[in-house]
Amino acid sequence: MGRLMVITTPDLAPGFQLAGVETFAAASPEEAEVLLRKLLAGGEASLIAVRRALLEAMDARLRRQVESTYQPVVMAIPGAMPILAREQRHRAISELIRRAIGFQITFGTEQQEDSR
Repeated sequence: MGRLMVITTPDLAPGFQLAGVETFAAASPEEAEVLLRKLLAGGEASLIAVRRALLEAMDARLRRQVESTYQPVVMAIPGAMPILAREQRHRAISELIRRAIGFQITFGTEQQEDSR
């Protein structure tokens, strides 16, 4: 059975823990990078979710590695998202889902709008 693990900032960790997710708090991108490398080497996780701000501040080589790794899947989870237009919001959510499950989906409203 797959395991979800989350690397996030200390302020968000309790929320994930309350949801029953195995959570690791990192106060800096460097701490997050060390945790991510350990989780990747450990082989226990199926999905590792990392707060986007932490992941984007990590070493570029590690980011490229996780972008092409599918066991485990490593995906960025947004922090406070700016207000996005509906289309941009759908694209962002669709990309998160594509990365998590491995294929692209479309929203029903997108199909209707494309047919116009």
